[in-house]
Amino acid sequence: MMNHSLIGRRVLVTRALDDAMAWATELAHVGAVPVVFPCLSTRPITDAVTAERLRTAVADADWIGVTSRRGVRSAAALLGAPLPERVRVAAVGPATARTASDLWGRSDLVATHPTLEGLTADLLVTTDSADASHGTHLVLAGARTGRREGMQALLARGWRVTTVAVYETVPAPPTGRRIDLGTERLDDILLASPSAVTGLRNLASVPKAVRIFTIGPTTTAAARAAGLVVTAEARRPGLDGLLEAMQ
Repeated sequence: MMNHSLIGRRVLVTRALDDAMAWATELAHVGAVPVVFPCLSTRPITDAVTAERLRTAVADADWIGVTSRRGVRSAAALLGAPLPERVRVAAVGPATARTASDLWGRSDLVATHPTLEGLTADLLVTTDSADASHGTHLVLAGARTGRREGMQALLARGWRVTTVAVYETVPAPPTGRRIDLGTERLDDILLASPSAVTGLRNLASVPKAVRIFTIGPTTTAAARAAGLVVTAEARRPGLDGLLEAMQ
C-alpha cells in the first residue's frame, strides 16, 4: 500500500550500493523518489586466522546464522568446503536464504521477521525447553560491526553462540571537494550505520533543512557527534522502521 505522506519526497539512501538499490526499490514502491548515494562499501574478511576460526566453530555447530547475502558468500568462501550435514542454516530473510540454498544447498529456517532479533526468536522455538536448548551451538557469521539483538535471549536459554566477522563495512574516504547535496533538492536522508555517517560527511555537505532519520541509537550517536541534527530514530531495525519514523 502506498504511503501518501512519502509520495514525491526525495530520499537519500546512503547504504552500500547493492543494499541501497534494494531500499531504493522499496522506497519507489511507497511513492518516494530514491536518490542512491553510497557512502560506504563492504569487503570480505579473508585472512587465514578468520578462516580457521570459522571452520573450527562450524565443525562443532548445530546452526550457522547469516544475516545478509554477502555474509553467506563471505562465509562460504572462508569455509572453502560444503557445510557439515548436521549444521542447519538460519537466514534472516528470503534473499539471504536463497543465497544460502545456492551455495550450501539448503536453508533450514527463514526468520518470520527479517531482523536478527526475529531470527533468534525463531531459533528459540526450535528448542522447546531449557534442557533441550542447553549447549545448542549457533555460529553467527556476519559483519565486523554487525548488530547483536536477540543474542542475550539465546544465551539465557543455554545456547552457545560464536560470532565470526566474515566481512566489514568501510566508509567512503574523503575527497578533494565535497559534493553539495543542496543541488539534489533532498527532503530526507536515511542513515543505517555509523560507517554511513562517516562516509556521508567525507563525501558531501548536508543541507540544514533536510530531515535525517537513523536506524538505531549507535547511528544516532554517530550522526550527532558528526554535527548532524537527527529528526527521528527508527524504533525497530530495517527500512520498515525508518519508514515509520518518517511519517
